[in-house]
Amino acid sequence: MSKERMMKPLMRISIVRFGIFLMPLLVPYKLFAAEYITMTEAQLRNGPGANYTVIRTIPKDFKINVVRREGTWLKVESKHGNESGYIDERQARPLTAAAKSMATSVAGAYITTGEVNLREGPGTKYKVLRRIPKGLKINVVRAEGNWLRVESKTGNPPGYIDKRFARRVQ
Repeated sequence: MSKERMMKPLMRISIVRFGIFLMPLLVPYKLFAAEYITMTEAQLRNGPGANYTVIRTIPKDFKINVVRREGTWLKVESKHGNESGYIDERQARPLTAAAKSMATSVAGAYITTGEVNLREGPGTKYKVLRRIPKGLKINVVRAEGNWLRVESKTGNPPGYIDKRFARRVQ
């Protein structure tokens, strides 16, 4: 048997082993994304460490999409096109199945029951984006405490309203 013929099976085994070794590197990291919820106001930074610049603050009880971990930092990627960044792992926890179903259960069509402020975040300390008139149909995507996250289907900026000023459309 020639030397070349003897080497072919060994080369195949090596290629297969090498391919299996590389497989995890070829899988896109987005497949490992997990939903978390912030436990405090979290500073989103442009790198994995306290020495990096703060991009913005994510409110408490806000659902985030974590795509990977770097040490004790979580890489957060927006589902809505906002800038991605890092938060300290102590500022968020994985979203449980129960919390997911609760968040999903409030999502849907609502009508405002009074004139209400649409705010940048879930609380009165956030800037008012605009006033929403009584009787307007709105699209609620989740609840955060006593606030409803409202997202427009026509391109208007998203925001939060006090849940006392809305009722679900039957």
